[in-house]
Amino acid sequence: MNAAPIIEESQVLLRIGLPVVVSGVLNLSMQFVDTVMTGHAGPNELAAVASASALFHQIFCLGIGVMVALTPIVAQLEGSGNIRKISPSVRQGIWISMLLALLSMLVLPHMDHLLRWMDYEPDVVRITDGYLEAVVWGLPAAYVFLAIRHSLDGLGITRPCMYLTLLGLCVNIIGNYTLIFGNFGFPKMGAVGAGWTTAIAHWVILIGALLYLQSSQKTKTIRFLSRFDWPIWSYWREILRVGIPSGLSFGAEVCMFTVIALMMGKFGVVALAAHQISINVAGLAFMIPLGISAAISQRVGNAVGQKNWQEVRFRGWLGVGVCVGIMTMTASILVLFPHAISGLYTSDPAVAELTIQILWMAALFQLSDGLQVSTMSALRGLKDTRIPLLTNLLSYWPVGMGLAYLFGFVWEWGAISVWGGLIAGLSVAAVLHSLRFHLLSRGSHQLVCLPIRP
Repeated sequence: MNAAPIIEESQVLLRIGLPVVVSGVLNLSMQFVDTVMTGHAGPNELAAVASASALFHQIFCLGIGVMVALTPIVAQLEGSGNIRKISPSVRQGIWISMLLALLSMLVLPHMDHLLRWMDYEPDVVRITDGYLEAVVWGLPAAYVFLAIRHSLDGLGITRPCMYLTLLGLCVNIIGNYTLIFGNFGFPKMGAVGAGWTTAIAHWVILIGALLYLQSSQKTKTIRFLSRFDWPIWSYWREILRVGIPSGLSFGAEVCMFTVIALMMGKFGVVALAAHQISINVAGLAFMIPLGISAAISQRVGNAVGQKNWQEVRFRGWLGVGVCVGIMTMTASILVLFPHAISGLYTSDPAVAELTIQILWMAALFQLSDGLQVSTMSALRGLKDTRIPLLTNLLSYWPVGMGLAYLFGFVWEWGAISVWGGLIAGLSVAAVLHSLRFHLLSRGSHQLVCLPIRP
């Protein structure tokens, strides 16, 4: 077998995917910076940011899922040589992103009622409300940037957004230092200052993205912002047909992890702390398959546009193999160095001991999660998102959550067994996504979404 195509395609996957990985790590770093800096402002400030961030990302992940539809749409248009339809697709995506921003701005400021219903301390609720009322003003910029970013992903242009995210992190650090603690003549705002800083960072990132689109030679032929378009339903229908199921899939996964955390809390503070450490480590490692999966969607979508079904299968399965191979290495790190990893987070013996046990489960989790996210991304490259949504709902809830509850609370196998349910759900999703990609990539082009009509 000729290894040259495998090496060449692997290099392309990594060239496209690694900047997305770095962007994901930088986004996590923003959350980390907010957590650390507000922690120095006081425990109530830290609790408020933790609560507000959870509520914010619950809503924002739905928008990410919808906007990710632009990646396969743009990739297929480029692959088919239909370049003239890329810029109107992006402009319509921006319209949709602004609608999503408006809806989020209407919902988020009222999420404090949920915290009151859950009997949070009044001071924490007050600070959380202030943070959310500040951060919502960055949502229009954040959502429009999502539309631009995923459109550029569809063209295989991922490095500029990595640099822009780094710029956002720098703004976040400087802004937090200024507004949280009241430096440089500004008032001391605490956690609310972190909310305003996040909003400002989103606008800085968007302005940078717009300047890039206007000046880059790579995007000059596309002419993203060459004209103004009113909403066009045929484009909206295609974007939403692919994007809404993706958004719901993202939301279902986020909800699953939220409920798992609530389950772990039932086992006590030690179990919840160990779970939080393990999920933090797993989340950091997840940035790798998440980045590679963006490349898989782009490469598969491009081949679909060319109507080259042999290349669709090759690119899809190679991407899955690369992703699973990398996750095998990260899983090995968790198995070989659990003591060192837990030691970075805690010095409490009880928490460390349980963390080590959960990290072994997290190693299995890496493999299942890597396979399911890569195969789902290959399906997204085909613009196939509705059946994967149903697959995810079945896998995450009746299977994953059902087994987690059965293992942990009916059979009373302990906190670690809850992760067994999580792994089972992801494994079922991985197998079903793999089977579907195998079926659809055999050349059944009638199962792929029709191209957008003018």
